[in-house]
Amino acid sequence: MKAIVPSDVYEGFKKLGIAGERVVIHSSLSSFGELKGGAEALTDVIISSFKTILMPVFCWDSVTVPPRDDRPGQNGCDYSFYDGWDKKPVPFIVENAGIERSMGVISRHFLTKPNVLRSDHPWHSWAAYGDRAGQLTEECSWNVTNLPVERLASIGGHVVLLGVGLNSCTAVHVAEEKAGRNPFIRWAIDRSGEVRRVRASGCAKGFNNLLPLYEDIFKKIYVGECCVLTAPLKPFIEHTRSIIHSNPEVTRCSASCIRCNDAILGGPVD
Repeated sequence: MKAIVPSDVYEGFKKLGIAGERVVIHSSLSSFGELKGGAEALTDVIISSFKTILMPVFCWDSVTVPPRDDRPGQNGCDYSFYDGWDKKPVPFIVENAGIERSMGVISRHFLTKPNVLRSDHPWHSWAAYGDRAGQLTEECSWNVTNLPVERLASIGGHVVLLGVGLNSCTAVHVAEEKAGRNPFIRWAIDRSGEVRRVRASGCAKGFNNLLPLYEDIFKKIYVGECCVLTAPLKPFIEHTRSIIHSNPEVTRCSASCIRCNDAILGGPVD
């Protein structure tokens, strides 16, 4: 297949009816095949295509050992994992925090762009650009997992999956919580060096089990080799909430996954 150019990506957004909208994007650069200009060009066309863009820039550098007197049950965690933990404590300071490699090259490029803002959350940090960037990223409590996504849903945003599946779609985690699952409790080091609780989402490996149940929700188009899926965010979350509520097992990745087991049971008992 011949190389595609950034304008092909924009034309794809136009055909899907989302150009000029506010979006949360999860992406895979390699899914496009050969794209002229690579990550830099794709990031630039995304920025020029939408009013507001939200991308995950999660960072787990500040995650630390749970205190001995604060280890709730049904928390998707085998606490023996922390035995012998020797990771050097790194306070979460949003102004210079890193980004996990698994977030993808587009999120990493996006985070470096001028006027991109970042939410102050040591597990689920989000980067935003555009007219509502400040509204989406301000005052994000550590006791809430993905508040920027919920805020985007409330103002009529869309979810856009560029060559990735639902296992990369954080809005499914938002739907899990609305279906009654409490987010897990983890621990991180704040900028003053104190260990604090932080709420965190669970396992996403089974989320592609949901794909056959979205026939009337997603619009789809191919740009080069990349399958682009999009849906209005609020209806997507509500539809997903309804599915999970009626069939909790649908999100399970395996019988042995402790995070899936405890999430299906409702999450932490505190």
